[in-house]
Amino acid sequence: MLDVLCDIEKLDTNPKKTKRILVYPNITYSKNYEQDSFVQVLMTMISGLNEIRDDLYWYVILPCYVKNLDFENVKQFHISIPSHPPTMRVHFDTDALKPLLNSKWDYDLIFSHLPEHTLNVSNLIYNKSHHKPKIFGYSHWFDFEKIVTWEKHAFLYNISGLLEMEFCYLNTNAQKKLVLEESKKYFNDDVIQKLDNILRVHNPGIKSEDVVDSHKVDTDKVIVFNHRPWAYKNYDHFISLMKKLREQRQDFTVWVPLLDKSNIDWITCEKYDKKEYYKRLSECRVGFSPKQTYAGWSVSTTDGMMNGLPYILYDSDYYHELCQHSADFFETDEEALKLLNQYLDDEPCRNEMARQQLEYARTHLIYKNTLLSMSDDIDILMVNAKRVKSQDALGKIKNIIETEGTITKEELIKRLNWGVNIAWNKYRNALLDSNTIYDIISDIPTYNYKSE
Repeated sequence: MLDVLCDIEKLDTNPKKTKRILVYPNITYSKNYEQDSFVQVLMTMISGLNEIRDDLYWYVILPCYVKNLDFENVKQFHISIPSHPPTMRVHFDTDALKPLLNSKWDYDLIFSHLPEHTLNVSNLIYNKSHHKPKIFGYSHWFDFEKIVTWEKHAFLYNISGLLEMEFCYLNTNAQKKLVLEESKKYFNDDVIQKLDNILRVHNPGIKSEDVVDSHKVDTDKVIVFNHRPWAYKNYDHFISLMKKLREQRQDFTVWVPLLDKSNIDWITCEKYDKKEYYKRLSECRVGFSPKQTYAGWSVSTTDGMMNGLPYILYDSDYYHELCQHSADFFETDEEALKLLNQYLDDEPCRNEMARQQLEYARTHLIYKNTLLSMSDDIDILMVNAKRVKSQDALGKIKNIIETEGTITKEELIKRLNWGVNIAWNKYRNALLDSNTIYDIISDIPTYNYKSE
């Protein structure tokens, strides 16, 4: 059931040149939607961009109400979404999206977080509505053949969606290299070059307010594995390494917060809310960042770093992108065990690395700097969007808005008696170039006339 209720009494009548963005989701953690990685990333993006500018309005498609995305400039559309990731990535429900394509809404841009569906989204919205928005994206996952644990991968869906976009963010340059290498199995050099131009590295980063002032010096002998305990995070190998360490000493425990349950008495999986989770990270001795097959950005690692928990990291380019300095790296089990013993025994050394990694997070990983670039990207997309050339039709629309003073987009389309075959976006873009026409910040697109 699609929830598209609006409250006309909540309109903000302050003049704005509002940019309206429809967000297509990538939901993978149905156990707790508030903690889903897509929700967490989008929450950080929107809150950060709200600090930079006040002219963006977001329409976010979700399976249910999500408190973390309850911003004044966000409207949630609720549709049913399969919870099993392999099913979700290939299941596209045309009928569920059709109610979003009527004349009530304006979409200047589509921000797709699921490349696998983007070609379908593009076909539906361009062929069955008057919306003709530009599309950009953010990819949280690629179905690499050697990484997925299910029989049939959806990598070609990934790529078909990317090719519909003006550009698509992904987390690391190492990840981009993997995408291009995998694509060479299927595509010629021209397509590879196009993908190279589309893919843009966008490090997730952290919020400045989440960074603690100082690290704790008296900590528990706890080794933290706060990544997903799955194969692509090399979890089984980590456990075998911990068993080797237990043969040497038994004065430590291991905390795996994303593990459902543990049958080993020295492995715990306590769950906390976000505030207490951060606090518990700060109380532990050392974090472990494993070798991974996906080469993505490790939010788990930055969670710890910004709370004063130092990590030892597998020596790889994706971790060097995250922490170029102030970290200890390992390649072999022997090197990892040596470092873990050092952090467990030598507290002054551990505390110095905690200080250095905390300072690195504070000076290099603040997300606002990356969001400034995203803000510029949004503006460039809008500047390059098409404008109508016919001044006669545009003049008619301006006259209606000037006469009414304020008119909703839905009522304006009715007055014009336009169907879905007329591309509205090029008229909207030309209207917002005007010095007298404004769109207000509200879930309901409303055009205001204000004399110069």
